[in-house]
Amino acid sequence: MLEWVQSFLSTEIGAVVGSIVFAIVVLAVTHLLARIVNRVMRRLVERHRQSNSSLATILGFVRYIAVAAVYFAGVMVVVYSIPLLSSAVRTLLTAGGVIAVVAGLAAQEALGSVVSGMMILAFKPFRMGDVVRYIDNDISGVIEEITLHHTAIRTWENKRVIIPNSKMNSSIIENADYADSKVCVFMQIGVTYESNIDLAKKLLAEEIQRQPDFMDVRTPEQKAAGVPQVQVVVLELADSAVTLRASLWAKDNSTAFSLKCSVLENIKKLYEQNGIDIAYPHMVVMQK
Repeated sequence: MLEWVQSFLSTEIGAVVGSIVFAIVVLAVTHLLARIVNRVMRRLVERHRQSNSSLATILGFVRYIAVAAVYFAGVMVVVYSIPLLSSAVRTLLTAGGVIAVVAGLAAQEALGSVVSGMMILAFKPFRMGDVVRYIDNDISGVIEEITLHHTAIRTWENKRVIIPNSKMNSSIIENADYADSKVCVFMQIGVTYESNIDLAKKLLAEEIQRQPDFMDVRTPEQKAAGVPQVQVVVLELADSAVTLRASLWAKDNSTAFSLKCSVLENIKKLYEQNGIDIAYPHMVVMQK
């Protein structure tokens, strides 16, 4: 049996069949190795992301390079194992100058995104897990993934926005987690001119201080000087309301959103109990 296989492979048809079988085996092994590498790298990324490590962003980028390298190595083994393909590749390499120019022009944008991705990894204007706003198109969300070509942002509606790295690298990005994740949210409430302004300010400040998610960001010097935890000011004397503004500090963007919603609900109930009216536009119709 072995002799028959050897004799068959020595024929022209046998050589072709042997090359095809070899190519299929190599490609299957390559695909299996690529899946293993992808799975291992993904687990490493998730582990570092849970620990809020900056390595998650780097490993997420390297993951795609590693998978691409495995596929490239497998394809090269197949190409150089088949004489016809091998000679074709040598011919293409001989005319490499022309091909390089044509390929460079065709893939200019894609190569620019890859280089931009490397710049993002080097200078770290943002990383996976950061809350950002893409100002050009007013897109807000969480950086979910940084690939060789693009950056994926998960919006608050749980949708994914795919932006090329070249645009992310050249655009103005607002990063809520850069260097410091604490967030200050301004909350404005309008009360009527007939309401007790001092009482309205006092109730608003006390309600914010009662919230467990509120952060006291005063320095020791400010505490010693008696600076209040929550500063409520009269921002504007509008046409139909006295506008109050309070500063809400929280540990991150999502906590600040929940904090603001809770304060808005509770302060409405408090104002109703204490005879303070929240202003809204009125229209007076006079008949002659």
